[in-house]
Amino acid sequence: MSQTSPSLSNNVKGVAFSLCGTALFTPIFAAAKFADGAVPVLVVVFMRYFSAFILVLGFSLLRGGEGLSGLMSPKPSQHLMRAFFSVGGGFCTLYAATLIPLNEATAIGLTEGVIVVGLAALLLGERVSRSHWLAGMLCLAGAYLVLFSRIQDGLNFSQLSGVGYAFVGAIFLALELLVLKTLARRESAIGLILHVTGLCSLLLAGPTIYMTISQDISLMAIAPFIVLGPIAIVAQYCNVRAYRLAEISLLAPINYSWILFSTLLGFIVFAEIPTPWALFGGGLVVAGGIWLTRIPTQPAERPTGRFIKALNLH
Repeated sequence: MSQTSPSLSNNVKGVAFSLCGTALFTPIFAAAKFADGAVPVLVVVFMRYFSAFILVLGFSLLRGGEGLSGLMSPKPSQHLMRAFFSVGGGFCTLYAATLIPLNEATAIGLTEGVIVVGLAALLLGERVSRSHWLAGMLCLAGAYLVLFSRIQDGLNFSQLSGVGYAFVGAIFLALELLVLKTLARRESAIGLILHVTGLCSLLLAGPTIYMTISQDISLMAIAPFIVLGPIAIVAQYCNVRAYRLAEISLLAPINYSWILFSTLLGFIVFAEIPTPWALFGGGLVVAGGIWLTRIPTQPAERPTGRFIKALNLH
């Protein structure tokens, strides 16, 4: 082992932090399911971003305004684009979990990894190897088996919509990740968090106020979801700590433990018993995703292109 490699102790701590971060994000993903229709999904998503924004803003002010200078970004349009993708992904993934079992929504959501690879090839010009495509096909085969398990049980319109929302959510989150990839090269972490939570709150404020008034939703019904922001911040802190302690190659596959946590949460809290086909399909998604994380990345074939210019990613 080279001198620059983290110690075994740091690797263990990094894995522990990463698992904690993934576990903490699981109830956020299931938050709309906890609401059980009493609070609209869009309002739940707003509470997550708004409470996180207030928390991070307050922390930054207590630290003497650290990170606030990052709000003066040279690329505000990219932050707005990221916020749009984040809102779309957040809404779709949370809404999908209200229509289909949590573990199935998670399995489909984890196809984000292969979607990122495909979009990176299309938008960023990154070279995609045969191994990337094979691993991606394994992920998609797993997602199909999850869908097949729904068809076997008698797929109705609501469940079909849940599958569709889960896929669309994965696409939105993959697009957000591509935008974040470019922003993270030049902007601070706290600036990135303030931007995305603040802009997402602004995008959702109008619809949230309208829904709350028109549907006569009480503040007592909304109030519990204020914890989503702090939970998300703690989860992000765990992930940051993990990547400071251990290598990315070690931690990247741990994201796929999300399906384990969601299956356990669905079983314990919502009495959801996964079908054998759904379990097998979820396993294939995890296997394909871990394979993707193990394939070395390759430099882009072309630094510019029509899609890149359209998205203003470079």
